Amino acid sequence: MSAIDFAAIREFVYAQRSIGEHSVHGPEHWAHVEFNGLLLAKMNGADEDVVRLFALFHDSRRVNDWYDEKHGPNGAALARKMRGTLFQLDDVRFGWLYRACAEHTTAQSTGIVTVDTCFDADRLDLVRIGIMPDPVRMATPEGAAIARLARREGIAPNGFRAWLKGLDASKLPVGY
Repeated sequence: MSAIDFAAIREFVYAQRSIGEHSVHGPEHWAHVEFNGLLLAKMNGADEDVVRLFALFHDSRRVNDWYDEKHGPNGAALARKMRGTLFQLDDVRFGWLYRACAEHTTAQSTGIVTVDTCFDADRLDLVRIGIMPDPVRMATPEGAAIARLARREGIAPNGFRAWLKGLDASKLPVGY
């Protein structure tokens, strides 16, 4: 069990956000990114604490729902500022969190399973803006397999979140 108080972090991030509650990058999105990341982490062994922290910090410093090129690095900076007060991570794990936040809109993949899982957790929620996840753009084999299966089953963006919540991982091809 994690010693991190995610509820306190969520409350802090929520209170200091610049965007509205109903933003496509707001709390509902953060919850879906957390769900997606934990699903992927169960499949690939990514660090669940880092994945959950990423879900909260990656869009925490967005100033709008449109173009905000600095929101990722700014979210990473907020995580750095809060490290040691709201949560503790060793240097390696914090490096993963920082990199995932800072690069989630600019890097395709890193080769680091936890960072790439964070990227895919966010990409799997592109359906909130009507974009189906593209298997080619996913950073992990598991993310790509989920995106391929959704396309093969004809899942539409407006039904993807519900489909994903009911996904039977045994439907994924062996070896992804």
